[in-house]
Amino acid sequence: MNPNLSNAPGIDLTIDRVFEIIEGLACWITDVALVLIVIFVVYYGIMFLMSKGDPTKVTNARKAIGWGIVGILVILGTYTLIASIGSAISGDDFEFTLNCGN
Repeated sequence: MNPNLSNAPGIDLTIDRVFEIIEGLACWITDVALVLIVIFVVYYGIMFLMSKGDPTKVTNARKAIGWGIVGILVILGTYTLIASIGSAISGDDFEFTLNCGN
């Protein structure tokens, strides 16, 4: 170790701390995505109500809900991917979970 840097300011970054940072980011992104899902589901419902039976508007509302479902699947898939990579790196047998809200 360089003696000139022994008293340098900073943090001691360990692999456990890196996992905590990644977990925090994943939790934050998931929370934001869940709020957006609720907002857009309500919006898509309003689109159906406002269509008043107009076939073009109903088709657009169905497409929007379809893309909303794709978005939900992407979010769930991302969570699964993060949990799988975390369990592979940590050596656990799929016991890695995101501890959001703790």
